[in-house]
Amino acid sequence: MSNVIDEVKDFTKLHEFLNAESVLTIATSDACGLWSAPVLYAADTTEQPFALYFLSSANSRHIKSIPASGSAAVSIYSDYRGDWQSICGAQIHGTIMQVAVERRASIAEAYFSRFPEIKVLIDNPKTQQETLIGAAFGRSHFYRVTPSFIRFTNNGDSFAGRTEWQL
Repeated sequence: MSNVIDEVKDFTKLHEFLNAESVLTIATSDACGLWSAPVLYAADTTEQPFALYFLSSANSRHIKSIPASGSAAVSIYSDYRGDWQSICGAQIHGTIMQVAVERRASIAEAYFSRFPEIKVLIDNPKTQQETLIGAAFGRSHFYRVTPSFIRFTNNGDSFAGRTEWQL
């Protein structure tokens, strides 16, 4: 059952879901074919409908594969808990753009407050492996996902219950 909402945009359940999860998968395509990559994200649900921010290397395949328009698809799903009613996820089409330098500090604050272990890895690595990973994160950039279409599936509401927003 699809519930397409055009007039009333109630994102409450979607915002709760976005704030409860932490990994989004970016889907892109390049000359080698289709590609997907998981990244940690922080959601800003004060913006309407929301913005998602993640940290990634400009040299990563998923970033290099984003077209100049920024068009991409991302998805976020909760862990399956052995109950079909626990299936919950968001499929999002929108744009991915690098965060402007003047916004980096505020985005970094929100991101690292959600993932303090990443900040520790960058600032205080304990092993050679952590030093390499921390250095890579330190050279990375923040990116913003701005949705243009959202399909939110929540079987807890109803079987194949989904709400779609065209923005």
